[in-house]
Amino acid sequence: MSLNQLHKQLREKNIKYLFTDYYDTVVHRHVHPNYVQRIWAKLMIRELGLSITIDELYFIRQESSKYLVSKLNKTTDEIPYPILKGEVANRLINANVISYNEKEDFINLFEAIDVRAESDIQYLNQEVLNTLKNFKSNGGKVYLISDFYGSKTLFEKLLTHHGILDVFDGIYSSAELKKSKHHGTVYNQIVSELSIDSKTAMMIGDNLRSDYTNAIKNGLNAYHLPHKKYLNKNKRNNFGNDKKQLERIINNVYKACQKNTSIPYTEFIIQYHTFVERLYETAKRQGIKDLVFLSREGQYLKKLFDSYQNFALINEGRRIKTHYLKISRHAALQMSLKAIEEEPFTFLRLKYSNLAVDDFLLALNCSDELRAQIISELKIDAHTKIEDFFNSSVFETLKRNDNLKNYYEKHRKESHNAFKAYVDSLNLNIEANGINLVDIGWGGTMQEAIYEFFEQQIPVTGYYLGLGNIYNIQPKTKRYGLISSIMPYTGYYDHILMANQQLYEQFSGADHGSAFDYNLKTDGYVIEHHKPEEKWLYDNHIKAHQEQMFALHISLLKSLAPICYSEDTMQAAISKTALKSGLFQGTKKLKFLNTLSHGFYQNVGHNKVGISYEPPKIVNPVKMGIQFLLTPEKFFRYLVKLKPMLYKKNKIVAFFAPMYLIYLYFGINKYLRFKVLKHFFLLKYNVFNNDMKHGL
Repeated sequence: MSLNQLHKQLREKNIKYLFTDYYDTVVHRHVHPNYVQRIWAKLMIRELGLSITIDELYFIRQESSKYLVSKLNKTTDEIPYPILKGEVANRLINANVISYNEKEDFINLFEAIDVRAESDIQYLNQEVLNTLKNFKSNGGKVYLISDFYGSKTLFEKLLTHHGILDVFDGIYSSAELKKSKHHGTVYNQIVSELSIDSKTAMMIGDNLRSDYTNAIKNGLNAYHLPHKKYLNKNKRNNFGNDKKQLERIINNVYKACQKNTSIPYTEFIIQYHTFVERLYETAKRQGIKDLVFLSREGQYLKKLFDSYQNFALINEGRRIKTHYLKISRHAALQMSLKAIEEEPFTFLRLKYSNLAVDDFLLALNCSDELRAQIISELKIDAHTKIEDFFNSSVFETLKRNDNLKNYYEKHRKESHNAFKAYVDSLNLNIEANGINLVDIGWGGTMQEAIYEFFEQQIPVTGYYLGLGNIYNIQPKTKRYGLISSIMPYTGYYDHILMANQQLYEQFSGADHGSAFDYNLKTDGYVIEHHKPEEKWLYDNHIKAHQEQMFALHISLLKSLAPICYSEDTMQAAISKTALKSGLFQGTKKLKFLNTLSHGFYQNVGHNKVGISYEPPKIVNPVKMGIQFLLTPEKFFRYLVKLKPMLYKKNKIVAFFAPMYLIYLYFGINKYLRFKVLKHFFLLKYNVFNNDMKHGL
């Protein structure tokens, strides 16, 4: 677009006042104009935690505007902005989406979110902007005049966002003036207000009627900018599909992670990113003020969440405070111990029902000398596993041992007092708000321990990437798996997304060791232990892996911002990625898995090394084969470890494993079940679990 003719007219007509349109003149949009309000709906729902869909809120705003057009006998852009905000809020109150007490909060955020929605999809028309700056530098005055639904302050925020507020000597919005360029009613008012000669003013813009014809009718000069290109672009932007756009973005990230320059499995950032997004939305919906991220995976999750919140936050006063608590199953056992006659040892009972005496004493942080003394007194083989240990006579004898009893009582009190001081240092109002924990998953062992620590008086809620085990959930210990969950039941996507639990843990590892115990005399209250192999693995592999994932997370923040997708749509997209990631494992990935395995430790007992593989127990091969054909997703947790297992035994066999055929079958099976066969079964669970939990 050449503006030479415009520059010529400005000089020849001795123009002193330049009026300019905004949209498709000073700025352009990447999306259709109406789509901006869908983005507004998405952001409003996210920030206020509204229980409503994007389209529902979008339609409410559209219908509010149409109603006010009829009621006030004005165009859409002439409706006063405060009246529009009030009408939308009243409709939401009537629909029980917000309460009357929340109306003020809704209205206060309305404009700020309009600004965010608009600024996310706008880009400057540099040629027109240079013309405005040149005109102003030669002594002219520049005024912005726009037929726009928003207020003058909204425009000021948009111009500040673009860094061009100082270009304009005044701003006029039709919604604030209650008059428009479209009707030609705005020009005389502005000319009169500025006390200028209309012949010394020129209006420029892309709309022939509003910016050119009506300006001339009101005695101004006018210059019509080419509009057809952007009009056609807006028409094209009216077509499209949120689902396809989302899938394209997710697929592009997955493809980028398969390049030779990428560290294997960096595509896991897709699930991590989705988790922190859902965590933010959930926290807003439930009015959570503080989130406590548990070590060690919580260190990286906190970094991602803080980054997401910094990007998404609309109002600093609504920021969710984040904290980091160093804890482990081992350390949680120490600080939550009750008197030895009362302590149920719940986690140890569930995880290690058959236990050796030495392993039990190690779990209590007994020193080498004390263990040797107690074992000598018991006159028992310390390393032989005792079946049903906690119901055995050996355990009963052990509890009566004076050396153990004396150590145990002193140890548990010291650990308890140190942990209490540690939690107090976080400055949480736990009496009023409870404790909201964030962790990778999978069952809530540490959540249970903290709940017991506070004598079951303080609600302790868990928000996990995946929830895979059920404990004795009580009203004050609710827990949620935000990516996958067996609660309230396990759906199709859950089976796929919870298949690689150990890798989720590995890729979110921390730069410090495991919490071993708590002590008031220790700096930061925590006694840590970092295995040399773990430290080497983090320094040489995990750190770089996390850095690559974080860069992808930043790109996802930007690319997903203008896309209006639902949780169901995202769940389908990330599940497809997880399916490909788990089945398509080349040599580079298999070697990387082998390296990771050497740094994976269990933090209870003797710290066994290695990522474990538990093959399915095959009692009836035919029956199991039929089960796989009907519900292959239930076997995915075995399939993801099949090729790594084969690779260790025979690389040639691993190479010829038919993983692509399995991937194709997943697609065929899913289509038949959820598109075709679901219409033929009344009791679908009788044949297969024909439910995706999050829908299609």
